Amino acid sequence: MQVKRTDARTEELIDPSSEAWKKARSATVVLSPTPVEMQPTEYVRASWKGRPYGGASSMAVRALHNGAEIFFRLQWNDESPDGKIADINQFADAAAVLFPLVDDAPLLGMGAKDKPVNAWLWRADWERPKNVAAQGMGTTQRRDDPALAATARHARGRWHVVVSRSLNGKSSPAGTVSLTPGTASKVAFAVWQGGNQERAGIKAFSPDWQDLQIEA
Repeated sequence: MQVKRTDARTEELIDPSSEAWKKARSATVVLSPTPVEMQPTEYVRASWKGRPYGGASSMAVRALHNGAEIFFRLQWNDESPDGKIADINQFADAAAVLFPLVDDAPLLGMGAKDKPVNAWLWRADWERPKNVAAQGMGTTQRRDDPALAATARHARGRWHVVVSRSLNGKSSPAGTVSLTPGTASKVAFAVWQGGNQERAGIKAFSPDWQDLQIEA
């Protein structure tokens, strides 16, 4: 997956319906349910055994940067948008962009001890995305990050979400991935369908790291 450089302004790129996105190549990322046996507690494993989840089977991803910020435009099918939580049994739709912080950090299980991963997590009921650190299933920590931003809209049975972050990341918490024009990294993606009560490790995800090339 290539992150092309563009002269478009931040105000254009943060808008998922902007004309600027028509110039970016779309990559189809296949998603699969996370294995139920990998869930961190016996209660969750028993509760979800035999229940369908991870219904988002694919995601269309486009990526651009303008030298100052990097942008990921995510699009997936979801006939029922869930953005408001009015009861303890309701959950919001969500999506994440995930990066390894060391080359051999495992994707399955959200990293491992001393092999951390970093995710940028958008949720439909939040004003801003969260910066997530993890070193294995059940170890995730959500942090505020003023360098992160997102804009989302739901139309014609699909979510269209742009998640962005400044490339310098000076105000980001420790354990945040460093992305620089002219370098390579890896990336993965995840989707939670709140209407199906998906949350935490119950989700659809891309089971393999994707190569990420950031144009200079």
